[in-house]
Amino acid sequence: MKRSIKIMLYCAGLTALTSTIAIACGPYFPWQLLDNRKETLLNLPAIDSFSQKVKTLGVVTAEEKKNLYSATNLNDPYIGQTTCPNTDEAYKKAAILFHNKQWEDAYSAFSMLAYNSNPAQQVCAKYTLGRIEKELGHFEDAVQSFNSTAYLVAHGAPDPLHLGIAAYGEAAGVILDQIGMRSIDKDDVVYWQVGSIKEDSFLQLQRAVELYLKQATLGDNDGVSSVMIILQGLSDPNNLNARELLKQAVQNSLLRKLLLAYVLTDEIDYKVYSKAKIQNILQTFIQTGLDPKNNYDDMGSLAAFAYQNNDVDKAQAFAEYDWNRNQKALDAWILAKIALRKGEKIKAQDYYHQAISHFNDETLQTRNRQRVQGERAVLTLSQGNFVQALEELWSVRDIYWGDIVYLAENVLTPDELRQFVNSHTNVPKDSKAACNRDIEEDYVDQNAAETSDDEYNMRYSLNGRSMALRHLLARRLMREGRLQEAIPYFTQIGDANCKGTPQHVQIERSYIKATTDMHRSFWATDRAKAAWKAATILRRHGMELMGTDGYPDQNPGTYPQGIGQMIGPANDLNNEPWSVPAEQVRTGASWPIPNRRFHYRYLAVEDVSYAANLIPYQSQAYAALLCHANGWMQKTSYYDGVSMAKDTESPSSHMSLGAVNDPQFAYAKSRELYNLYLKNGAVVPFAKDFGYNCPQPKFGAVPKLKRDLFWKEVKKSLQSLRGH
Repeated sequence: MKRSIKIMLYCAGLTALTSTIAIACGPYFPWQLLDNRKETLLNLPAIDSFSQKVKTLGVVTAEEKKNLYSATNLNDPYIGQTTCPNTDEAYKKAAILFHNKQWEDAYSAFSMLAYNSNPAQQVCAKYTLGRIEKELGHFEDAVQSFNSTAYLVAHGAPDPLHLGIAAYGEAAGVILDQIGMRSIDKDDVVYWQVGSIKEDSFLQLQRAVELYLKQATLGDNDGVSSVMIILQGLSDPNNLNARELLKQAVQNSLLRKLLLAYVLTDEIDYKVYSKAKIQNILQTFIQTGLDPKNNYDDMGSLAAFAYQNNDVDKAQAFAEYDWNRNQKALDAWILAKIALRKGEKIKAQDYYHQAISHFNDETLQTRNRQRVQGERAVLTLSQGNFVQALEELWSVRDIYWGDIVYLAENVLTPDELRQFVNSHTNVPKDSKAACNRDIEEDYVDQNAAETSDDEYNMRYSLNGRSMALRHLLARRLMREGRLQEAIPYFTQIGDANCKGTPQHVQIERSYIKATTDMHRSFWATDRAKAAWKAATILRRHGMELMGTDGYPDQNPGTYPQGIGQMIGPANDLNNEPWSVPAEQVRTGASWPIPNRRFHYRYLAVEDVSYAANLIPYQSQAYAALLCHANGWMQKTSYYDGVSMAKDTESPSSHMSLGAVNDPQFAYAKSRELYNLYLKNGAVVPFAKDFGYNCPQPKFGAVPKLKRDLFWKEVKKSLQSLRGH
């Protein structure tokens, strides 16, 4: 995207110096660390934000901070105007001279206006005077005029056109053009090429950079873009003049900081960023003979730069020297990764602990501090310390929730998870929380929501993560058959505000009672009715009662397409060296039975089959039960087909669900149920539309049918006896 500041003065148009190039996002590092542990532990992601770094390096005065480029400090009557305010006849005549490119006469006219007019007009005149002086080749005078424009605004002159801050960019541009040439390609991308080297070229370069940094620090992103353009030109490996300036730049404190921010950023525009430029910068750093003894204050960044470019020896030298001198978190993080490359896990673990203990030195941004904590947990997991790994991930649960789901559902035993949940989570009290919510067939996990007045905020919060983990445990206990133990962990925030029994508790208790009655009721018909009730509860609320957040159900929660959860280290060779065999054994043992997505639907079908075997085949209830079960499998087959199609269209997803989403599996089950009906069932009106619009099974008619069938058999037996 290109942005220009275009300001119209009365009869004298002004265009700001800089054009902002697109700043695109760099490499995307997955929020889930366990899906590729080799990349997680050995690669170093972007450690800096170029725009943030640039905005901290400019030197500005208190007056500039107060008055420049801030809408709250503008003179209200002038806000929104596009022409220079309060222009008199003398100004209008001067503007005509400017437009006619009568530079000498325009210079004389604007020189007088710059000192002998109202403050707002003085700002406009000074700015225009700088442009005229540039055209006349009076470059230092032009720089002075632009700086004077900013000075006037900083000391209270009205500036509705924001010329004060733009003037810094204009002044920098005048200086920059004396040591190189700017150009714009057909895509509106701005380039700068270093020209012939002069004695003062580097000094001029530094002046231009300082002005752009001032512009950026005061809030104008054009300054950020301009610094980026300079660094891109400076790092051009094919420009011998640029290489000479680059050698001086890497030894200058300010330019070195900018160069390191440039190469360690994740905001580089893909059109102008190249590996060749980065390698050129790295080689220049090395060729200048940087020695730790020079006491540079950015050795950690140099170490990161070397590490990212696979110069591990140089990275270790820089990081170790800086660590021994300054004890910075960034140094410890890099040294941890170097230790991992050498297979020294214990040493790496110590460096991770050291990095975390030095977070307050601000050498790492928040996202990288979270990354360090997550990486430590990955290393802990690779050593077989499963509970400790979850403990270490818990502090960054908002970021790496997918990894927590994997550990909680697949690696920890139910009892280990229960103990962790009891000691780390609770149900928060919230007087605004609603007692009941509707429980839909397609379960949406809203247990992590926050309430804000009348709006329901679906974002996860720290309390929300606690609730989500409790519900995950509850569903896991249900899958293990530990139904009574699960109930307390299904508790929701609004339960305390309920006058009666919360709706979800009613459902959970109903399911537990139904599963008990289906095996303990005396009469077979009662057992069948209980089994049917258990099946319908599972079919309707199975995701809430038993669904897995990760593999295989991919319970979506607030993520509509699921979390793309990994299914264990054996599925990626990059993970195997960073795991112990026990992890894979535990992972396989924790999968639900059957190991299919929507597995609870298959359990519901098993309950239906159990019920069908308890009642006469000739009954309407038998046909109705199989009809419903057949329909459930048809619907499951359809959704599996949709899931497979989506997975095919998204080859970059964390895990292919084809193994658990094969539509043929559910389809075969539906055919089996239909064939069973054809073999045993009676002719019923809904047979022609089997699986659709199925009626409720009429269990009340079963006892009479059983009696009728009993007496029919008795009569048949008597007739057989008489025949003999």
